[in-house]
Amino acid sequence: MTVSNKDISVEKFLENNNMTYLFLLLANLEVQRLSNLPFTIKKSLKGKLTSIALEHIATNNIPDYVMEEEENEIPEELR
Repeated sequence: MTVSNKDISVEKFLENNNMTYLFLLLANLEVQRLSNLPFTIKKSLKGKLTSIALEHIATNNIPDYVMEEEENEIPEELR
């Protein structure tokens, strides 16, 4: 597998910036994902979306709230 100059320059940039850029980029994407959740799911979240997103990225735990909501809606006898 060949490594392009673009990949090398991105890797050097991330190394030089202690991965802070990547962390913030991922957190921003997580905020966008959380912002696009249905209102019923967003209202059940505790705290600000930005804080929740930072916590998700820092702990490397990205929950699938939509799937959890659907599982909670299934009647007990069908589970």
